[in-house]
Amino acid sequence: MLRFRNHPSIILWCARNEGNPPKVIDDSLRSLMAELEPLRLYQPSSTSGRGVHSGGPYYTRKPAEYYVFTESFKTEIGSFSIPTMESVQGMMPQQDWEVINDNWAEHDLATKYYRNMIAKRFGEVANLADFVRKSQLANYESFRAMYEGRNAKMFNPATGVITWMSNPAQPSFVWQLYHHDLEPNSALFAVQKACEPVHIQLNEKEGNIQVINNGPAALKNARAHLSLFNADGKPVLQQDYNVTALPTVATDLGQVQWPADLSPVHFVKLTLHDANGALLSDNFYWNTLPLGSDQLAGLEKIPVVTLTATVKRRSVHGNCLLDVSLHNPSAHIAVMTHLQLHRQGGDRVLPVFYSDNYVSLCPNETKTITVEASEAALQGSKPMILVDGFNVNIKESNSPDAAIALNENAQVNHWPITHLPRPDSTAPKK
Repeated sequence: MLRFRNHPSIILWCARNEGNPPKVIDDSLRSLMAELEPLRLYQPSSTSGRGVHSGGPYYTRKPAEYYVFTESFKTEIGSFSIPTMESVQGMMPQQDWEVINDNWAEHDLATKYYRNMIAKRFGEVANLADFVRKSQLANYESFRAMYEGRNAKMFNPATGVITWMSNPAQPSFVWQLYHHDLEPNSALFAVQKACEPVHIQLNEKEGNIQVINNGPAALKNARAHLSLFNADGKPVLQQDYNVTALPTVATDLGQVQWPADLSPVHFVKLTLHDANGALLSDNFYWNTLPLGSDQLAGLEKIPVVTLTATVKRRSVHGNCLLDVSLHNPSAHIAVMTHLQLHRQGGDRVLPVFYSDNYVSLCPNETKTITVEASEAALQGSKPMILVDGFNVNIKESNSPDAAIALNENAQVNHWPITHLPRPDSTAPKK
């Protein structure tokens, strides 16, 4: 207490993690608190009391089910978090890639629950590549909702939430923002999106649009824009909002008026610009009505989109920075475009920092992602940006700065159809 009591970020003191201490320790700590820390709160366990609660849940849920915060501070919540295709392949031998067996169990995915949930929500799983592709959708929407659900109740009553956890102690299918090999999956970028200092979001439980201002000053004369697209990419609704957002609150812009001619699966695009027209936040959702339903298998029918890209290379303090501009020239939506840095003709570069990733592009939209890695990690090789996504192709290019190509390894049609069974699901019935 003497060492840390002047630290400004301490909220309260807990005697023990996930359990109460013996009475003699609890009594002694209460006495010391009264003497040394009379201005802060104390509770015996980290799991409950004083508006602080732990206890998960630690599994994947639909986004609307994360908007249920009743505590002031959520100290632990988590989800399944499936790594990239290459990370999965790196943690298991090839003979185990296409069957959920004991090797999967050793990496924390032991039951049929998660695989069946993915199939129910996004369509039957074809093989490992399809499982990873669809799981990135689940990663993104779940981890974003963990924080957007808190945003929706900011200080009424929710003040904070902590994800269990940043990365696992061993290669795993659960509870991670980045994998044991240091490669992030979509969960990291979902949390990054939800935790923007100024943020626009769709409340996936109530169906209203909210602007979250985490700053100390009011946001004035800003403009928000809502676009709704059918599954074929056709715009169905465009709507503007004038925004004044007070600091440290969630500002409600009103309910979305869903058009009658929306396709069963559709897309929601939100943008927020300041008074000078600078982009403050954008957000993108795949959606179906009613909110919270599981009818997203129609995503499999959306057309493949071939993106174009350019790359500019910079070198800063021994690091290679690649500014990758992605453009969608089509009339359709490109969902969850994922960049992965490799050495040309070689392995992944790790670790790598991406300014954003798993981005979705509307028709004629351009996004720029900055990719940063140490020059030493490239080992003298030209950078190779491999691209995959839910329905994404890429026009290959090879400039002096970097090469760009499709990540064939991550394509569903690159691998046989196995349906990713468990051994017991294929055994003869007695």
